[in-house]
Amino acid sequence: MSNLAYKYQQQHSEKQQVEVQKKAVYVQRGKITKGEKLLWMTLCIAVVAASIVMISNYASIYNINTSIQQVESKQQAQMKQNEELQVKVTELSAPDRIIDIAEEKLGMQLNDQNVEVINRGS
Repeated sequence: MSNLAYKYQQQHSEKQQVEVQKKAVYVQRGKITKGEKLLWMTLCIAVVAASIVMISNYASIYNINTSIQQVESKQQAQMKQNEELQVKVTELSAPDRIIDIAEEKLGMQLNDQNVEVINRGS
């Protein structure tokens, strides 16, 4: 009987060792570590900050483009007005018009003998 009890103890101890080995092989994955949490939070904050910077840059670019377009439209309107005024100056400074005003309103007469021509070009 002693052999039988000894064999029973060996079988029982082998079962315990097998169970221990199975438990040792099985590893549970723990929660996310503090370092991983810190890295993920840093990454999230960086993405949010980059998004905010990009959106604010696009908004400022949009405002500047709008201002540029307004200034260009004002410039074109001013150039058109300048051209109209230049045409009006050309019409009002016509020699025939000046002679007509001098004769009709001021009562002057043109005397070709007293007219002197001055060349400004040379």
